[in-house]
Amino acid sequence: MNMPGLRALCALLLLASGLGGCSLPPAFGSCEGTDAAVAELAKLPVLELRPDRATPLGDGAGPDAHCTEESGVAWLYAGRLYAYGGSREEVREYYERAAPNVGWRPAGDDQRHRVCFESQGRPSVTLGFHTAQEVREAYGTDPGPEADATGPRIWFSVYATAENDGSSSGC
Repeated sequence: MNMPGLRALCALLLLASGLGGCSLPPAFGSCEGTDAAVAELAKLPVLELRPDRATPLGDGAGPDAHCTEESGVAWLYAGRLYAYGGSREEVREYYERAAPNVGWRPAGDDQRHRVCFESQGRPSVTLGFHTAQEVREAYGTDPGPEADATGPRIWFSVYATAENDGSSSGC
């Protein structure tokens, strides 16, 4: 490709990413050699927090922690999935009170479906709310009944993500 064509292509990519509200993809990487960083991510103290009536779904022994590669981009994930016999507001308020006690502060939300927490020099953590169908499809887990003897149920996850070297990927 000639230089003017290459410059035009680069300008088009930058313009498209800016107009779409997205950035260019992060640096390419792989999951090779990420075991230690995944293990450290799973130890974040904020992932140990949960409201009293929250019931772990899936393997409740510890966070689901792994490295994911997609199209040559790798990132780390550690999180927990819960069912809760209360409201989203109760869960949100719990984390807004409890997370600062272990070093994370609320950093923003997406219309009450997701709340991001940040901590200086550590990966961000997200509180996300899910439907029963999302729990089945995205997590491959049976969410249990949509209501039990105490009333309606909600499902939420608390998870951290990081770059494949363990560094923060931000909110």
